[in-house]
Amino acid sequence: MNIKKIGQAAMLMALLNLGACATPSETAESAASSPDTGITLEETETDEASQLHFFAYDAMKDGYASSRSDVLTPSFYIYAGQKTEEEAEELLAEIGLLPDVQEWAGQAYVINPLNGDGYQAEDAEAFIKLLAKAPVKNVKVIALDEGATFANNFLAQKSYPIAGMMLYGGDVEADSTSTTPVPVYLSNAEEAVTDFYTSANAAEGQLAEDDLTVYRNQENELQQVVVNAEEETVQEAYANAWEHVLSKNYRMHNELTEFYMADVSKYTDPYELVAVPNFEDLGITYKQMIAEPVNGEGAYSWYEYIPEAAMEQDENTVPLIVTLHGFANDPRLQGDTSGWTELAAEENLIVVSPEWQEKEVNFGGIEGLGEEGVLNLIEDLKVKYPQIDPSRIYLSGLSAGGSKATLMGVKYPGVFAAVAAVSSPGVDKQELSKIAATYAGPEVPYLYICGDHDNFQMIPVDGSGQFGTPGIFQNDPNVDMFPFIQAYQTINQMDVAPQYDLSLNEFYGVALDNQEWTTLGDKQMLVGTASNENGVVMKLAAVKDLAHWNYKPEAAFIWDFFQNYQRNTKNGELIINSSEE
Repeated sequence: MNIKKIGQAAMLMALLNLGACATPSETAESAASSPDTGITLEETETDEASQLHFFAYDAMKDGYASSRSDVLTPSFYIYAGQKTEEEAEELLAEIGLLPDVQEWAGQAYVINPLNGDGYQAEDAEAFIKLLAKAPVKNVKVIALDEGATFANNFLAQKSYPIAGMMLYGGDVEADSTSTTPVPVYLSNAEEAVTDFYTSANAAEGQLAEDDLTVYRNQENELQQVVVNAEEETVQEAYANAWEHVLSKNYRMHNELTEFYMADVSKYTDPYELVAVPNFEDLGITYKQMIAEPVNGEGAYSWYEYIPEAAMEQDENTVPLIVTLHGFANDPRLQGDTSGWTELAAEENLIVVSPEWQEKEVNFGGIEGLGEEGVLNLIEDLKVKYPQIDPSRIYLSGLSAGGSKATLMGVKYPGVFAAVAAVSSPGVDKQELSKIAATYAGPEVPYLYICGDHDNFQMIPVDGSGQFGTPGIFQNDPNVDMFPFIQAYQTINQMDVAPQYDLSLNEFYGVALDNQEWTTLGDKQMLVGTASNENGVVMKLAAVKDLAHWNYKPEAAFIWDFFQNYQRNTKNGELIINSSEE
């Protein structure tokens, strides 16, 4: 199968409208725009999946574009009682959320009760059915007065996919309970409501921030309850909620399956809360290089994440991380979801995510750099940022990007000091194996990491995985990545395994030194190394309960590996700073 097939699931994610929008047959566009908001709402009288009646505003359809990847795009679901179209527009203006919806190219839905008498338990069920129409990534709930009471008594029990809530007024029944953590901002709320959400989030303490009271979970600061005990308008409440809660994180399921394949009605354990990288707070300068020449030619796109501190360093002192996106993915996903930008701020790394894939298959339908273009971009970056240390240039990638990184590490060993692949199928293994067979170049350290719930089932390497798409390993020859291991054993002059043996390692089937179960973030990981006589390492890791996607703690894990190696820029030989034997 070709690379187009291996990226089928990723392409689905890229092409879907990730908001829960009604189909054209279900909607009736308003005839005129509101003179106050300048927006046009679409009315869905009866949504086929949920039976809900709602009014929707989609900023992307309105011509707005976000500077970030759409995983961060918020979808607001607003519960404020029965509304007409005019009242829905007035409500959006009263809340004051439209500038944020437009900046992030998001959506807002004003949801009417199923029953005209008010929201009930069936409205919470309908909410899940509405979400189930598309992948869940950054769902926000705003509930006012009777809507807030509904959220407390019914929706809180269904809050496992909700990234954050703003509740204005409302009360809670004495017998209502919830153990599902959800970040929440409370305004004009009763003390019982505060107790309800601090219990659900296992949040403690009473920190004072901007005259607000903040309760946080000691192990996960995103599980927070922010309370304003003073009177404030709805617009003031929203401004505070956005600053302190709603802008802080997104939420998706990437454990038992990928978020873009997870039916929210079936995967009901609390989804992971993931921090949104705030580049200003991190001290990162974010540069969107769109339709720019590389090596003086063409019009290409890439994204730069430059720590302010890096610009103050001497020449040839700052490492460069080039990270390649997955098949048909937005390159900005690597900056937003991989953990590399947060790590760049901590470790003073320059991170660049290029559009490397060819135009016919890439996210934006633009000219892709390809291998040669990536190399030329690196040369341009070294001129643009003389702080870059040419001996510490590293290449990493997700999925198809990891496969390409695996190949480029061997094709261009004089450029990269080490390479890493995340959840990567064996797309480029044939070319890699051919090069390895006659390889006479310097050593190349290699790290491969994959989750045991990956849709493509790269591990265990014999195709015996119980998770992911049934039969994909057997039917798709590009999934098998064991030749990656054999190729790097060959080029690094290690003993080459003729075949896998799962008695040696249950995931990768080769003997590894220092093999042990340890933790990565909040997950269990089996990791081990294989070394040659010089201490050059191939490191293999398998993560429990992780699907085919980025997992932020992987960046620090990869960096711990990378920083053991440098490249002699004169002769291309590898410099080993420390051995992982």
